[in-house]
Amino acid sequence: MSFFSKPKVVLWPKDDSLEIYLDQSDNNTFSFEIDLWKEQDEESLRNLASFFHQNKISEVNVLLNDSYVITKTFVYDSVVTKLDPGEVITLAKDSTDFKISPESVTFDLEADNERTLVRTRIFNQEKFQVLTTNLQKLNLKVLDYETVSSAVAKLYSAFDNGQYFFFYPVNSHDYVAILANQGHVYLTSVIKKALPELKKLLNYAQAYFANKEPVQYLPDVNYNESEICQRFNKASNLPLPVLSFFVGSAKPLTAIIKTSPISKPASNIIDSNSQSPMENNKKSLLPIIAVFIITAIVASIIVWFILNQNKNTDINSPGGENKTEEISATPVTEAPTPTPIEISKDIKIQVLNATDINGQAATLKAELVKLGFTSVATGNSKESATKNEIQIKKTLAPDYFLQNLTEFASATTSELVSTSTYDVVFIIGVDLKTGSSVSSPSASPTLIP
Repeated sequence: MSFFSKPKVVLWPKDDSLEIYLDQSDNNTFSFEIDLWKEQDEESLRNLASFFHQNKISEVNVLLNDSYVITKTFVYDSVVTKLDPGEVITLAKDSTDFKISPESVTFDLEADNERTLVRTRIFNQEKFQVLTTNLQKLNLKVLDYETVSSAVAKLYSAFDNGQYFFFYPVNSHDYVAILANQGHVYLTSVIKKALPELKKLLNYAQAYFANKEPVQYLPDVNYNESEICQRFNKASNLPLPVLSFFVGSAKPLTAIIKTSPISKPASNIIDSNSQSPMENNKKSLLPIIAVFIITAIVASIIVWFILNQNKNTDINSPGGENKTEEISATPVTEAPTPTPIEISKDIKIQVLNATDINGQAATLKAELVKLGFTSVATGNSKESATKNEIQIKKTLAPDYFLQNLTEFASATTSELVSTSTYDVVFIIGVDLKTGSSVSSPSASPTLIP
């Protein structure tokens, strides 16, 4: 990107919000509470239209969730070079819960060993039409549409251009499972993180490619979003599907992905009750701890036996008295294990930067997203502040954030009015890196309504 060129812009419309990403290091994420998959009038779009106008944004790329564009591959036991679209619709009709029309289906034919793979994409035409209408009302020119799965597969081909299953979290409770080969998507399925069994899903790799054990990639197990962003010299808070738009055909500095298959089934890792690496390390220490305890018990018995032998033997003291030494054991009381504080990850959060340091709201948002929160809006505060503050509704406890956000461990807390759009509001009044107070902007506009 040249010095004077405008940064690329990606819109990610979700079911209850619109996420906007800019290809720049600071102030690169914005969130609006609006559903572009539902028809919106001019008044509802006013704030969003004003944002695009003020920031001179007229051209965008659009990221589509795989719940609205489904990819599935069908297998013919013979080589075919032409297929009637009506036949493909018949094959695909049981794969969706929405109506399929001829214009909503596209497909590619791939001949392979006396059979043909029919790689099919099925669009929810009704929803897609609503989205395009809303974008037209905003006077936006769409440069490209891309599904989450396709964007991830194109990006990931820089690390692994073979066959693999990729599990990407689209919210706090769902993954999109992506079966890819050489950068192309052959199957998508939105699944729950607590899904107990994925054997049926994984069997598709064997059906398509005769691969019984495809490589499986899972977040923070054998891939990490922020590290991948850094290898492309991009902001570390960008989601992988968004990053795909910004890097194009560029290659990462160093391949950092572990391409070997994971050692246990994905179902065990995806399960929300599965144990973390820390818990697995604890398990590996159990045999060592057990040996130590047994050794200590044996040593204690030997010492007890020796002491009792001495107690039963007459020892003449200088005064001629027999003295018996009594040994009492002081009971050891274990400190109670603190109960971890939990909070719903679906609450609505707003982060306001009340300093003149750019990018602090985006930094805090990235930490909240890592904790599992899915609705986090960012912006600049209209009021000055010299310390961090958490405003929270009385139905929620601030302790969770005081414990889990280092920068806000000593923040002041106050009650948020019950009529507020948000459940929690974070106000940044210090330099998050140093903890020192800084001056706040006096006339910066609030970017998030």
